[in-house]
Amino acid sequence: MSTLLPHLVTESAARFASRPALVMDGRTLTYAELESLSNRFARSLAGHGVRSGDRVALWLPRSIESVVALYGVMKAGAAYVPVDPGAPPARLAYIARDCAVAGLVTVAERAAALDETFAAGAPMRAVWFAEEGPSAGAAPGGDAPRNAGMPNVTWAEVAAESDRAPELRALEGDLAYILYTSGSTGEPKGVMLSHRNALAFVEWAGDVFQVTAQDRLANHAPFHFDLSTFDLFAGARAGAAVYPVSPRIASFPAAVARQWCADRLTVWYATPSTLVLMLTRGGLSSLDLSALRVLLFAGEVFPVKYLRDLMRLAPSARYANLYGPTETNVCTWLDVANPPEGDRPLPIGRACPYDDVLVLDESLKPVPAGAAGELWVRGATVMRGYWGRPERTALALQSIEIAPGVTDVAYRTGDLVRMQSDGNLEFLGRRDHQVKTRGYRVELGEIETVLHRHPGVDEAVVLAIPDDEVTHRLQAVVVTKAGVALDEAALRQHCADSLPRYMVPETIEFRRELPRTSSGKVDRRGLVQPHAILNTERRTDDDDGH
Repeated sequence: MSTLLPHLVTESAARFASRPALVMDGRTLTYAELESLSNRFARSLAGHGVRSGDRVALWLPRSIESVVALYGVMKAGAAYVPVDPGAPPARLAYIARDCAVAGLVTVAERAAALDETFAAGAPMRAVWFAEEGPSAGAAPGGDAPRNAGMPNVTWAEVAAESDRAPELRALEGDLAYILYTSGSTGEPKGVMLSHRNALAFVEWAGDVFQVTAQDRLANHAPFHFDLSTFDLFAGARAGAAVYPVSPRIASFPAAVARQWCADRLTVWYATPSTLVLMLTRGGLSSLDLSALRVLLFAGEVFPVKYLRDLMRLAPSARYANLYGPTETNVCTWLDVANPPEGDRPLPIGRACPYDDVLVLDESLKPVPAGAAGELWVRGATVMRGYWGRPERTALALQSIEIAPGVTDVAYRTGDLVRMQSDGNLEFLGRRDHQVKTRGYRVELGEIETVLHRHPGVDEAVVLAIPDDEVTHRLQAVVVTKAGVALDEAALRQHCADSLPRYMVPETIEFRRELPRTSSGKVDRRGLVQPHAILNTERRTDDDDGH
């Protein structure tokens, strides 16, 4: 049994050296090649001062090289910190400073952005440029030093390192990666996950869904999204081939659907939004899904009308609803044996065997059977905490009584649930203003904070409008300062300068004032209702037009 995530590749390279590990854009990397290249990258990191316990940021499009880098970072004893490749440089700079990254892996075309981002100095010892093909040996900007004086390391230099496996002294409880999620304070927070946290899920999922070396796994989730841990690590554990989606087609549901079916992928793990778009706009119903063996979905509620359609298209596949916040990865699951009836959302199921779930009231006492309460999780996949935020960690991870006189640390999810009579958990909603959109978890407060930073904005509220295709669409309502003229395009660009694309409001409405409740608070419910009705009518009109 592996004790560290990179051991998964090493062990599969010993068993399946010539089998494909990664297939993307017409290229194939075998397990032997993945082992060799990740060893070389680990040695390059060590040669530039990256040590065990350090953090290394990954800010680059999905590619074979990005996977090599991910494993190489862990083989150096460091933790990888994936940054949304579509995020603006300002977000990269914040994350790099927040967790004091020792290095950065990116691509040459982003070199100029790095110069501007880190003009005031960088916490990094070097920048690695992961390029394949003719540009692999080209230093960005020629021979001139760039990026605040930091050394630049080309991929050709990495390839020249020894491929002998480095000595790895990390322990299973050590940090493996940090995933930054939206924060209610207006700044993203880093969720710290250990090798053991990931392996508890990966080993269970690989066994339960019987992933083997003959499987071909889809990888649509970006590396800063925890769904990717199944694709990469369960695939490597089994010696299966992983097919990362090319950035060229990732935003086009029809292209993704065609590619997955043409490649005869056997295991899909995706958000409901991704699958719904493949159904409604991707022409999935006209494609051959006979190769599909397992379909897993997570990240948000799956509208059952679309799930029924999908299950009818691939009736022989196995379906499962996986649930869990980034802080716990997957902690509950539900095998979906038959197409669901009616319109009621699926339960989130029962606890995975490595975790325990509790439904508690505000006094942290178990609620009566069938009553609503907040979901708490304890067990092997629960995070180590939030990087550099002990106060926030103390609020999220608390010692609770699990039996008379017995306490343990558990994670407070903020999700409201109810235990059904059959033992499955029913998801009821959130305690706060955190929502899901396109599979991503978003704190509306973080977007509002960015809007308020604009000197022309007086008040701003961000609304999450329910939508079957993407779970929620983000719409902002803004009151400008007296005498200030602002247009929607300029304010959306202001947001895009600080936020990932999926967090930028799709529309912005300007008002003279915001409605208030009797207590003086902004009437969010009153704002959401007409927008939700308008959004439904607009989608209905669009559907009729097609």
